[in-house]
Amino acid sequence: MNWDDLKLIDAAARMRSLSGAAKALNLSQPQLSRRLKSFEDRVGARLFDRTPSGLKPTEAGLRLIPLAADMRRNADAASRVLPDLSGSALKVVRVAVDEVRARVLTDGIEDLTALLRDVELEIISSHLDADHQTRGIELQIRNCLPETDTLIARKLGDLAYGVYGSRTFVTAHPSALTDRRYSDCNWLGFAPDDLWYPAHVRWMETKEIVRPKIRTNTMTTLLNMTVSGSGLALLPVFMADSHPDLVPLTGPLDDLTNPEHIIVHRDVRREPAVRIAMDAIARIYKNMAPRLTGRGNTEAVSAAE
Repeated sequence: MNWDDLKLIDAAARMRSLSGAAKALNLSQPQLSRRLKSFEDRVGARLFDRTPSGLKPTEAGLRLIPLAADMRRNADAASRVLPDLSGSALKVVRVAVDEVRARVLTDGIEDLTALLRDVELEIISSHLDADHQTRGIELQIRNCLPETDTLIARKLGDLAYGVYGSRTFVTAHPSALTDRRYSDCNWLGFAPDDLWYPAHVRWMETKEIVRPKIRTNTMTTLLNMTVSGSGLALLPVFMADSHPDLVPLTGPLDDLTNPEHIIVHRDVRREPAVRIAMDAIARIYKNMAPRLTGRGNTEAVSAAE
């Protein structure tokens, strides 16, 4: 049963005539009469008696008419609310990122602002998985896929890492330009009890690099320590390549080039503002793709050779 059928019952009960009901529904009287009879045939009961004074509900009709009237009132209430819904739609979108992904967004902030149009974006610093169920965060950018089917991942692009040292460190330690960098040079890394980059630790273990004596839990601090000349480190190529005091020693490492995903709850994705924010962030990643992957950095290739 659909609402169009119940509209016939409701209009006939209110107008008490086929002509009045037809006019109310913008139908011809023969058309309404045929549809009403067809409906009565389907339900197996006569709903109205046609009398000289108009339509008179039968016992079956009296049971159905109040339900049809309730549906009309609910439909009328919905039509009154509809014009206001756009005003209550989500306007502010929060995206959880670590300092690397935050740097991607802030490097493209001018384009991002234009792409967002009227949507406001809040960039929330976080290394932990966002709790999408509480709806405190709408989006999160990370390289791993979600573990629940209530979340959807959209690939944004790839992000590469390479080995870097400061110019002063490389000048003082010529072995940094050779494979001896893994055994002869000091290295910087991440604290194992607060580890955001497990793949980096595994890579360093395969190179038999001595456990770094100076460690941190943020990529920004790691970059600053590298710039200070404290040792070598694995850094995002787009951040390190733009720093004048850092020297690329390996070029982008295939083992540490990972896909970036934007994570969103299935229900939240239907919000127009969320879709706009996702498309805007995806555009920033696309525009920055050559920088994020480090391809075409001839200085890194020369240094590695």
